[in-house]
Amino acid sequence: MMTAFSQINMAKSQQIYTTFVSGKVITKQAYGLYQQSFVDSILYTELYKNLDHFTQLYLHIGYNLNFNVKGEFFYISRNEAEEEADTNATKIQAMLLIIARYWVDKGFDLDDLITPVIGLGRSAQEEIAEQTIYNDIRQALGIDTWEKAFNYLADRNFLYICGDKHYVLSSAGMYFLNQHVEKYSVER
Repeated sequence: MMTAFSQINMAKSQQIYTTFVSGKVITKQAYGLYQQSFVDSILYTELYKNLDHFTQLYLHIGYNLNFNVKGEFFYISRNEAEEEADTNATKIQAMLLIIARYWVDKGFDLDDLITPVIGLGRSAQEEIAEQTIYNDIRQALGIDTWEKAFNYLADRNFLYICGDKHYVLSSAGMYFLNQHVEKYSVER
């Protein structure tokens, strides 16, 4: 007799769990350094194809599996960990907003941040680091250096490294930026 568990790829399921408990999101596409382009994520595909199974699995172990359709990413949440999750979310959102603010102030289109040949290069990172207000925010978030700030976002799959000191936003990163742009537009 086939059970739901026997139909799921165990290695992929374990990778998904490890990714989630590391505080990362799983996006539909990830930046493939060797391909130098975005490639479909096998973990996202596994989650999507077996959504009911994984939803139940994570409920059984005390998590909620969240699927963000617009941003094309999955993440888990836990009610008891709301305070820690809020701290992480605040750091992520603040760092993404700093990047967006810098980008827009330069007169660039936000969509360029998801384009690997443009993305967030070394010179942009250096210019961000030179801004006192951005440094004050970073320090208030408890992040020591800009390198750690960019790594913080990359470690959680909101940025992908696509070259030496060169990043591109993931769909999750872009989703959060677009949410803030929409919210700001409505409030005006």
